Amino acid sequence: MPPTGKFHSHAKQPKISVEHDPQQCNHRLNGQFIHYKPLRATEGKTVVRTFDADGSRDLIVPNRCPIDRPAILGQSEFRRLKQQAHVVTLKDRVEMIEEAERQRNKLQAESMQRKDDLMKAQKEQKAVPGSKLETVESEAAKKNLYLLRRSKELIIEQDDRVKVANGIILAAKCRAIRNAQIAEKKVVEQQLQEENRRLDMMMEQQRQKLIKTEEKKREIENKKKQRYVTEVKQQIKENEITQLLEAEKTEEESRMLNKALIALQKEEEEKLRQKKETQLKMREEFRKANEEAERYKSMRQEEQRVAEMRVQEFMRQKAAREEAREKEMAVTRAAKEKEIARMRAQQEKGQDYQALMDEMNALRSQEEKEREWRETEKIAVKKKLDLIEDLKVARAKQINDIRKAQAVSLARDEEDFMKVAKVQRQLFEKDLEEQQKKKQQIARHRKELLMQINDKERERIHWQQERFEDGRAQRLEVEIKDKNVEDYLKQKIDKLKENNIPEQYIGDIERRLKLRK
Repeated sequence: MPPTGKFHSHAKQPKISVEHDPQQCNHRLNGQFIHYKPLRATEGKTVVRTFDADGSRDLIVPNRCPIDRPAILGQSEFRRLKQQAHVVTLKDRVEMIEEAERQRNKLQAESMQRKDDLMKAQKEQKAVPGSKLETVESEAAKKNLYLLRRSKELIIEQDDRVKVANGIILAAKCRAIRNAQIAEKKVVEQQLQEENRRLDMMMEQQRQKLIKTEEKKREIENKKKQRYVTEVKQQIKENEITQLLEAEKTEEESRMLNKALIALQKEEEEKLRQKKETQLKMREEFRKANEEAERYKSMRQEEQRVAEMRVQEFMRQKAAREEAREKEMAVTRAAKEKEIARMRAQQEKGQDYQALMDEMNALRSQEEKEREWRETEKIAVKKKLDLIEDLKVARAKQINDIRKAQAVSLARDEEDFMKVAKVQRQLFEKDLEEQQKKKQQIARHRKELLMQINDKERERIHWQQERFEDGRAQRLEVEIKDKNVEDYLKQKIDKLKENNIPEQYIGDIERRLKLRK
């Protein structure tokens, strides 16, 4: 059977390291079991009931006293809290920094040792002539020499004298190029003039040829025109003869046309005469047809008159039949109205009795409803009086609770004031202690500054001594630098000579750079 009571909980029990079951533990602390769990959230707490428009509710009064129930923790959780509770002091930090520095120095020493070992192994290794290693080493040596030479050249290029020399050489190159371009331009212009003269001569020859060709063409055109004029005259004569023949032919055709027109006119007159005769015949036929139509029309009118008389007779007979039917229907209607009046009288008598019964039932129902309303009002008044009485009692209790809460609040405020005063005293003492520490730090800092000033002064004196010794080395370095610059400029002059720059420009450059030959 599962355990029940104040030690039982459906929640998952935490894993603990003790060798007993929490549900069977009898250990106590401050008079309570260490595994005790309240059944309600309000157990052991002050509860105040308040009333408002929505009703009453219970409020838990906060308690500032710490909870004295112990917590059961596992080993891992206990170790974690213990580790987090450890405070790192200044000494611990210094030790951590020193340990990190030792590790860094150790790693650096190991790295240097490995580097030295590799360098020794590389020096001991020798390349076999003709091998790939020897080829690679030779190429690397050449590359290193080239890089070294190039680096020296770049360093020399930064010298102001070399920059000036570069400008002079560049200007000389520009002048040489410009003069060469001018000379080349003159040669090109001369060649162009000669070519233009040659083209002019060729064009003149071509013009003479064209003139001769045009003259020949003109002679041929004149001959063609003469032949054309002769042919035109011949054609004019032929056209005149043709026109005479055409005129005679036209005259003959006119005579033939007149004859044909006369024949056509006669034929038209004959057709007109025949047409008139035909029209006369048609008029006679139309007259006969009209007479026949008039006769038929009179016959239709007579037939229509007879039909109308027959229709009038039929309508008269129909009206007589309708009148007889109306009289018969009037008699039937009167009999029906009498029967309806009799039945209506009987129905009105029955309705008067039913109305009387309905009125009595309505009065009885109204009295019943009034009785029920009076009972309801009586119950409502009673409930209202009871509610007012309950509210008075609750109000009095609420006022009493408020007074108690105010008293508790005053006591807590006084307690808070004492705590604040205690904290302020502690802060004041702490400030005094910090001020004392600051004074000590200032004194220590002043002492360190004086030591640093003395060290700087000694370093300055030592630097002045070294500066005097470095002067001679600097002068020697300047002389070497000047020699290197001069050699470098001579190399540039030699390159100009190799590029076939005229001697006059090279001499000008040497004179301006003041180079010694």
